[in-house]
Amino acid sequence: MLSFLERILLLPSAVLTLTLSHALAEGFRIRDTESTTVAAPISISPSEQWDGIDGSWSSFTLRIGTPPQDVRTLVSWNGYQTWGVLPDGCLTADDYNACAQSRGGLYNQTASNTFEEKGIFDFSILQDLGYYGNGQYGFDVVELGENGPLLENTTVAGFALQYFWMGVLGLNPKPTNFSSRSDGAPSYITQLKEQEYIPSISFGYTAGAQYREDDTDDAFASLTLGGYDATKFVENDRTWTFAPDNYRDTVVAIQSIFTSSQIDSNPVPTELLPKPISAYLDATVPHIWLPIESCYVFEYEFGLVYDNDTELYLVNNTLHQQLLNRNASITFQLAVSEEDEENVLIELPYAAFDLTAEAPYQGVTENTYYFPLRRAVNESQITLGRTFFQEAYITVDYESQKFNVSQRDWSRTSDEHLVAVPAYSAKSTYPGVGVAEQSSGSDGLSAGAIAGIVVGVVAVLALLGGLLLWYLRRRRLAAKRTAAENEKLVGSSDTGSTDNANAEPTAAASTVQQGNVIPKAELPGSAPLAEQELDDTALLSAGAVSSQYSDSNGNRTPRTPNAHSGSTFGFGRWNSVSQSPSTNSPVEGSGTHSSTGSNSHGTGTGSGTVMSVISPLSPLAMSEADSKEHHIYEMAGDMPTVKEKDGKLLSEKEALAHREKVYNGVGTVPDSPTAGTHAGPSREPPQRVNPEDVVTSDTVIDEPAKEERDFGRHRAFSFEDSRPDAKSSEELYERFGRRDLRYEWGHMGRKLFTKE
Repeated sequence: MLSFLERILLLPSAVLTLTLSHALAEGFRIRDTESTTVAAPISISPSEQWDGIDGSWSSFTLRIGTPPQDVRTLVSWNGYQTWGVLPDGCLTADDYNACAQSRGGLYNQTASNTFEEKGIFDFSILQDLGYYGNGQYGFDVVELGENGPLLENTTVAGFALQYFWMGVLGLNPKPTNFSSRSDGAPSYITQLKEQEYIPSISFGYTAGAQYREDDTDDAFASLTLGGYDATKFVENDRTWTFAPDNYRDTVVAIQSIFTSSQIDSNPVPTELLPKPISAYLDATVPHIWLPIESCYVFEYEFGLVYDNDTELYLVNNTLHQQLLNRNASITFQLAVSEEDEENVLIELPYAAFDLTAEAPYQGVTENTYYFPLRRAVNESQITLGRTFFQEAYITVDYESQKFNVSQRDWSRTSDEHLVAVPAYSAKSTYPGVGVAEQSSGSDGLSAGAIAGIVVGVVAVLALLGGLLLWYLRRRRLAAKRTAAENEKLVGSSDTGSTDNANAEPTAAASTVQQGNVIPKAELPGSAPLAEQELDDTALLSAGAVSSQYSDSNGNRTPRTPNAHSGSTFGFGRWNSVSQSPSTNSPVEGSGTHSSTGSNSHGTGTGSGTVMSVISPLSPLAMSEADSKEHHIYEMAGDMPTVKEKDGKLLSEKEALAHREKVYNGVGTVPDSPTAGTHAGPSREPPQRVNPEDVVTSDTVIDEPAKEERDFGRHRAFSFEDSRPDAKSSEELYERFGRRDLRYEWGHMGRKLFTKE
């Protein structure tokens, strides 16, 4: 059977299990529900028009504002906002309506009831290629085509520049920050993912090719959001990872660029790229930007001429016809790295490079053929633009930060086969993607499930805390009861020792003592007094001492080796009792407590002597009131012998008397209450000389050496000087008389003085 406490301890686990199961079940129900309604990829229908003044490009129609305004745009995954041309962009044109049509339609922000202005800000893309400008930013409603999803509060910008002739549909998920204090407004594709219009932040795109219209009815551009169209490319297994710079993330290695040979007898292709390079894929611009060395090879191979005014390779009618007749193809060999052995070949016919520039593009005044090759002055300008994607298909997954480039397949039918790119299982670090993952209901637990888990964990922790406090309180009460019982046992033992000091302790008291004394790892010394000899305050009991150290007549005779007779120790000081000075000499083991009936060897002698000088660590020192202190035994010789009388300072008179005894052999005043009893050096007793004994001697003293001596008076005192000019004793007596003759000690010797 489980105890009550064990059952209580099992309760937190049960509560936690129930809470987690409920929360997880809710999360699984949400996942199951959503699994049946996972969003499918969205295919954006092209406008079926060829727009642009730098070539003929397939565009996509957007409906911006309220009421909606139709604007044809080109795709850019370098941009992350929706751009439209303002009416100011055609104010200087000769034909305003023709200009508006040429630019894909105008976006009048003031005519939109839902436009929320934020201000004028600079563009932040394509600055490496020399594109600079600004736009009027704000929020408005954007709809993809006539039947596409409609999104409110989408970041839009209106511009009037000629660098960007048409509007732009930005596909990059990076947010737009209007101030450093904001987290940024989400991009268009991020909003689609947040509102569950698409399964992931990904897309598939190809630019379309006008020169293919005669061969197929599927020459327009193809754009799929949240996946790709499997019918638009030749599949390969190459996958690229984003570059570290998220402003140039879709980077590939170009190992080679070559063209077919013009000589039938020598079919070896001509290399157009001197060395491998890395290039950025971006359909925002129409050109192919290559190093100058590679441009020189193109010039030589195709007879191109660079125009410094327009910075374009303009093609006249004669050269244009020659190139058409040659119909050379140019192949790009792409790989993950410059040394990678596995690669992908993207072949472009010459028709892909046969573009027409219209005024006012790059300053041209009339329609002119041009070859879309631009000179890159540094590595940051090397770019494969929209021309390249006429024959290439790109799939980009921003959540996994990977992409694929494949050859465009023109042999398929126009039937679509959309494939969804699933949401990335791990958290993505790409800017703008993490926000969509957190807000998406298809990933992770719902807010209710998370709240349930948190509440369950808090409840379990609170219950465990209460049980812990109850357990600790129970242990504390048990400890108090045990201590009270032990105190009662010790108290009964102490009472018995008061009645009979020599009685043996009871069995219970002995048990308590043995349980409370912790032996200390020291050498054995003198045995301590029994606890029965201590009163309730753990001080030396007078009764215990008298009963333990008494003679046969019952007289207490405690003595010490230093003859501090009659002194007892209490409350940290010596208490003197008038007794006769002892003449006993010091014994062995001086300065330590000697147990009753023990000699220096630890054997019984029956002397009944106990030392008065007690170590502060001995059992006779001050101890705790409950007598549960841990006794510490000391070895003999720990405490020094007290050299002063009773440990007190001597008065000046006593000090002079002590010096007289030591240095002159003159005894102390016999009736002094503080007569010294210290054992001094062994010497003959002092002899006093009476003044009457000082007489003139007529007898010659026999000396071994026969040298002349002064047969005067003998010196009677030690302070008499033997100098020749010293006064004789008789003269001193005659001058001062035989009274009040005194002396004292000085630092430099003795001097004589008299008291008048």
